[in-house]
Amino acid sequence: MKTALIISVLAISLQAAAEESAAARAENEPSLTPTETWLKLQREGEQASVKRQTLSGPAMENIHKRYLDSFTRPIPERFDPGSFNNSSK
Repeated sequence: MKTALIISVLAISLQAAAEESAAARAENEPSLTPTETWLKLQREGEQASVKRQTLSGPAMENIHKRYLDSFTRPIPERFDPGSFNNSSK
């Protein structure tokens, strides 16, 4: 519940920041779509957090284990899109 609230607040503040940045640059640049504005903000890092984003120890352990486990499966001869279907019907 707390995570959802934090994500909502973060999304709202990022939206406001994107709108402010887009409005400030509107005079100097041609009109950008919302997607182009988000991509530009991401590329330039203007709205980046000053707090370094980290994961907990258990999360990092799970990521590392999943990474290592990926080497236990052989690389297929060719790509089969049907191989991603998890239904057992």
